[in-house]
Amino acid sequence: MTLARASTALFKSPEGEATYHAAYDKVLALWDVPYECLRVATQFGTTHVIASGPTAAPPLVLLHGIAISSTMWYPNIADLSRDFRTFAVDVMGDAGKSVPSHRPKNRAEHAQWLVDVFNELHIEQADVAGLSYGGFLTLNFALQAPDRVKRIVLLAPAGCFVRFRLAFWFRMASGMFLSPRAAFKSLIPWISARKDAAESLVFEQMLVNWLFGRAQWGVWPRVFTDKELRSVSVPTLLLIGDREVIYDPRVAIGRATRLIPRIEVAIIPNASHFLTFDQSESVDARVLDFLKQ
Repeated sequence: MTLARASTALFKSPEGEATYHAAYDKVLALWDVPYECLRVATQFGTTHVIASGPTAAPPLVLLHGIAISSTMWYPNIADLSRDFRTFAVDVMGDAGKSVPSHRPKNRAEHAQWLVDVFNELHIEQADVAGLSYGGFLTLNFALQAPDRVKRIVLLAPAGCFVRFRLAFWFRMASGMFLSPRAAFKSLIPWISARKDAAESLVFEQMLVNWLFGRAQWGVWPRVFTDKELRSVSVPTLLLIGDREVIYDPRVAIGRATRLIPRIEVAIIPNASHFLTFDQSESVDARVLDFLKQ
């Protein structure tokens, strides 16, 4: 498969791809610090990475939520890249500018894709943080390649500790009976507690992906077993919003604290699923306090 065909395969048309890239770049213009865009070759295709912060600082790898891309870190990047060299990675096969030759099709291949990214960036070991689906990939990576991970930060991780609520599935099913714009409009106040979320450029980018993209997630998030969670060997921070909607936050925290050996947890007030956007300053402060211990 050629590079051009692989790229277009993620979109319904070349025009849709161009529209999406324009929306992506509008959000990236909100990046508060200098950055460089890197194109990293892996066995699964070319991975797009936004790098910021001092080049000699410890590495911090950031993994985004489903259908939203690495630009979602724009409210957090100034804080996170002050003392870290941050690498915001567009997940292979999902929204963003990564170009798959073929997508990772299981958890082991998702981890191998990240190993390839680490190798090409010359990262021996790093802290890794992920939101939602990115949290699922972060925890999976810590289990599959523990020697490459120093600490992990799980931000409203999808499907790691408890099953999705029925309300989540009803919300997803309702999209079959609404136009894409109407379905997306109803979703925004559900996943974000901010009243101005609908006017955000990052949600505009997400809508463009809904309209023109063809997401190709390699594996749906699933609940990790007790044995897997007990085997997490790295220090872990878990943050969940008090208004989390896709699962019960207290049940998730209860299971995580019971099973993961070295874990810190906190519920973020006035935050829904997109807590890095809803309460960026509070989340950043807790993450940096954990990473600087």
